[in-house]
Amino acid sequence: MAANVPVAAACGQYKVPFDQAEGGAGGADPGEPGGAGAGAGMGEAGATAQGGAGGVVDGPTITIRFRAHTDPFAHDDGLNGQTPISHSSGVRKLQLFKDPSDPNPITVFDFGSTFVEIGYDDGDDTSVYTLPAKSLPTGMYTMARVVHSHVRYRVSSTMHTNGLSLPGEFDNMQVLSDGTLLDGQVRNHGYYEYVFLTGGQQFPTSGNNAPLPQGWNTGGFSVGVESGEWAYSFPVDLALTPDLAADLDVVLEVNMFESFRWQDQDQPGYAPGVFDTNPIVSEPVVHFGANSYWLTLEP
Repeated sequence: MAANVPVAAACGQYKVPFDQAEGGAGGADPGEPGGAGAGAGMGEAGATAQGGAGGVVDGPTITIRFRAHTDPFAHDDGLNGQTPISHSSGVRKLQLFKDPSDPNPITVFDFGSTFVEIGYDDGDDTSVYTLPAKSLPTGMYTMARVVHSHVRYRVSSTMHTNGLSLPGEFDNMQVLSDGTLLDGQVRNHGYYEYVFLTGGQQFPTSGNNAPLPQGWNTGGFSVGVESGEWAYSFPVDLALTPDLAADLDVVLEVNMFESFRWQDQDQPGYAPGVFDTNPIVSEPVVHFGANSYWLTLEP
């Protein structure tokens, strides 16, 4: 099946930093670049609340939430696009750095080989992790690093084979980080399972060394494989303090409108604005992931 199939690479806008000392938001201009994308949904990491015995949290908490929407978004990249039929990815780890060279970042959570699967479908909104506010050390943090375990996505496509043009869908999974426990098996970066569905039939394939989009170290963020982990690093402006008066939700909101982006090719039978594939290769996929994001506070 198609060999040039993407993984989640995101570019976006860092909109609002959170300031736990004030319990409010502010500081960044809405057009300031930055960021990485995420969505919502529970995965294999299990319960996310952390606290004392029995999971009871003592005092005010901070909850990390992910939210997605598909409001119209203006693309100016000259590519074709579609909003995925479904799309999710696994989040494994979140770290905060005082500066990019900080040797001792705060690890807010680390699920090891497991993950929380977050959805990118319109309206997805899920709590991923909750921790006591008093467990975070006071400090100013300027960079965040989020490790993703894998991605799942489903997009429309037309398959060209044996003189036929078959409309259908790709339902794909790709592992992004080494040591990911997925569907009962430990998989490493590059493992994939792709299924083309057409006319009630399924054509699966699986293997290793799945390709990644290139050139997405732009827009104020970077993304790539670091020591076997697929990580997004992006600027933040976070003032952490443990003395919250009440619980606080930190919401990362992303736009997914026509976020699956590819470049049309002039081949026999290929149509403009259609993601065309053949049994060997797809049209080049340039971007796959969030268009933008906003970081906000909700008491």
